[in-house]
Amino acid sequence: MHRQISILTFLILTFQIGFGQNLKTPKNIVDAVSFLETDCSDSLKTIIKNTADEKLINICYPWNGDYKTIFHWTERGNKKSKIKKYFIKNGIADNKHQQTVILIAFKKHLSGQAINENEIFEPFRKTEKIWNFEDKVRFTTDSIRGQYIPKDIEDCFKQIDKFWSDSTKIKIKQLTEEKFSSNAHLSFGMWMRNNWQLWGGSRLSKYFNDKGIYHPDDMSGIILDSYHRYLTGKDIQLDKQIEFYQLYYKVNKEPTKDIYPKGVKKLEFNKSQVYNLKNGKTPGCVHIQTNSKTDMTWIYDFHFGWKLIDGQELKELNSTNYDNREDMLKKIFSNVK
Repeated sequence: MHRQISILTFLILTFQIGFGQNLKTPKNIVDAVSFLETDCSDSLKTIIKNTADEKLINICYPWNGDYKTIFHWTERGNKKSKIKKYFIKNGIADNKHQQTVILIAFKKHLSGQAINENEIFEPFRKTEKIWNFEDKVRFTTDSIRGQYIPKDIEDCFKQIDKFWSDSTKIKIKQLTEEKFSSNAHLSFGMWMRNNWQLWGGSRLSKYFNDKGIYHPDDMSGIILDSYHRYLTGKDIQLDKQIEFYQLYYKVNKEPTKDIYPKGVKKLEFNKSQVYNLKNGKTPGCVHIQTNSKTDMTWIYDFHFGWKLIDGQELKELNSTNYDNREDMLKKIFSNVK
């Protein structure tokens, strides 16, 4: 479930980045305010005028709001953005800060006030200077951006226990581990990844890195699964969870030329199908050749090896789902030609 979510997230972000790179962006605050004057509806302008400065960011996507124009101007993938370069030159590198500054300036414009850029910029410059210091010690410090960072999995449990009431914990215990983790991945899981600095780096991300876990989605997945087990009195089996994620990347890795079948040189694998082995819920993935010019196709599976299959077998394999794929692979690999 976590892997499928990761792939979906990657595709969404790829689309958004591509879109952002093709979007014309303003070159400075004056230019941005002029654009927003025509881009924003009257109702949105009213909301902006009546919103406190510190809450303006909540109008924008992805900070609980739906307005995306400013997001596209400042998103990390928009490397050609002139206004991002303008902000960075003026000491504001964080895209959330950049979006807030634009909104504060536009709010002043809507209210008929003069826009003093230095006055607006200065609080954010000071904050980012503090952040720059934190970044130098982010892998050892216990707090980043004003947020306490757990040091290990047990410390994560202590912090989560403080966040949630007893009634919430009772509801969590009534869910299956898979249901709880999948439900929380894009909510509390995202909060952990952002606030515990699993993307940017922290002592908690280093804790996982030292154990061979590198992707923030995997870190939060392990925390969520482990917390459910902790609440329900089960052994969290941290080592086995880590082994699962490490094996997941091994089985999903496209086969390289050095392990091709003897005599085979050019293979392309643009298609794969994932599953779990029923014995121990071990991750599996079958890679399917996509450049075959005959009715025979090579498939490769980390657990089963190589097999040259005919059109009928390929059709049967393509008709499988996550739950019955292993059975079909056993059947295919047991066939002797």
